[in-house]
Amino acid sequence: MATNVNLDALIMREDFEVETGNDDAASLAAVTVRDLETRSFFYPALRKPDFQRETSEWDPKRVFGLIRTFIEGDLIPAIILWKHRDLLFVIDGSHRLSALIAWVHDDYGDGDTSQKFFGHSIPQEQLSFAKKTRDLISKELGSYADHVAAAANPDDFGPDMVARARALASRVLNVQWVRGDHTKAEASFVRINQQAAMITPQELELLKGRRQPAVMAARAIIRRGTGHQHWSTFEYPIRQEIRLLAEAVHSLLFEPTLNYPIKTLNLPAGGTVYSAPALRMVFDLVKMSVGVESGDADGTGQRTIDYLKRTKRTVELLLSNKPSSIGLHPAIYFYSWTGKQQPILLLTMAQVLIDMERAKKLPDFIRRREAFEGFLIGNRTLVNQIVRKFGTKDSGLKHLRGFYENVFRLIDAGTPTDSIADELTKVEGYSYLQPGETPYDGVAPTRYSVQVKSGLVLRELLPNAPICPICRGLIPMQAISVDHKERREDGGLATADNGQITHPYCNTGVKEALVARERKK
Repeated sequence: MATNVNLDALIMREDFEVETGNDDAASLAAVTVRDLETRSFFYPALRKPDFQRETSEWDPKRVFGLIRTFIEGDLIPAIILWKHRDLLFVIDGSHRLSALIAWVHDDYGDGDTSQKFFGHSIPQEQLSFAKKTRDLISKELGSYADHVAAAANPDDFGPDMVARARALASRVLNVQWVRGDHTKAEASFVRINQQAAMITPQELELLKGRRQPAVMAARAIIRRGTGHQHWSTFEYPIRQEIRLLAEAVHSLLFEPTLNYPIKTLNLPAGGTVYSAPALRMVFDLVKMSVGVESGDADGTGQRTIDYLKRTKRTVELLLSNKPSSIGLHPAIYFYSWTGKQQPILLLTMAQVLIDMERAKKLPDFIRRREAFEGFLIGNRTLVNQIVRKFGTKDSGLKHLRGFYENVFRLIDAGTPTDSIADELTKVEGYSYLQPGETPYDGVAPTRYSVQVKSGLVLRELLPNAPICPICRGLIPMQAISVDHKERREDGGLATADNGQITHPYCNTGVKEALVARERKK
């Protein structure tokens, strides 16, 4: 479960190649807490590279720990800056600086700066983490405003607070400087973070391709079109369309908000947007939706819009109220038995349905759906075994896709659902599968974890989920269509007795095909 504090708004992003006023040598050796106030000269000049990932990797305890360490004068590693004209770019130490700025500004992701940055539409998840952080710091340390007041009016505060406030006069963050042009600064950023084992190859791809439409589309979706606009150089109508499309895709993927332990089947397809793999999942989904993508930079924003539109169509196909939506139930297709959303499961089904739609074979999936979902529900550990063996990257996706195709083949051959797992173990390449493994093997019996609680809730609720009368698949809350049992064309009335809920896709072409087939018999 992600519990991170989003401090991304507190240091503005800027393009490394920005052209601004005069240039002179950097000489600042240390930063004081007063330098982080809005009215200082230092803070307004502070920037971070526009390609840097979000400053949202610390939980409340870590933010609290950094502030306490600073107040108590313990060692904090130096921050590394690069000076470009009149701007100061943070090459290393963004989280350290942002934690202190949050304390000084009383903004832990929910203050005035953050509200403006995120378009006054901060998700409840972020607000709750901000409150938790503020409450912890207020209880254990006191706010920055309290320390300023204690220094000015010591008689109004206790001796501990006064002592800490006076000590702030000598507390500093040491500064090191990168010399050279923007290419040297970018290389330094990558090298420093790679040495710390923090930048993965996937993150490096996002960094290097920050002007490419797939990267811009993914970043826009993750932040719902708010926050730093990586697409800010485009014309205003283009920026607005990007924002609206990104907001729509974000809602389809990440709403309703995921809370742990799980207590409902109403789950978001993409899990929590705060999870570490979320950006990479969305980036892969964008590329998958586009097919053959261009590696060139997007100079106008038109290709970014095109990529967003294609991604929106893919997500609508997976789970939405659009007539074209298959309406995959997240609890079956995208979540593990522990209630954890797994990006590889979403990406695999996205690829399966994209290919079927392009080949005009979606009716084949509908025909197999009841048996396929029954197999997945009854054999959840087999999918986990494949992921454990082949990982969650391209190799895992390829093997999971092949596994699903073999399940489809057995369904088409008339294999009973409860015999499919045994038949699969006879297929070359699947001898490692253990159908007898239970989801709870190795779980300590003394106390329920969040994972076990979530898994139990899913197990108990799934048998009672509504079933589509046309395909016999489970219907998720996000993909409900109201259908006439007797068609209007055949005289059916719009009454409750003549109504039924179905998947959107089942209420369109599929039902028409079934009616036509019955009439031929």
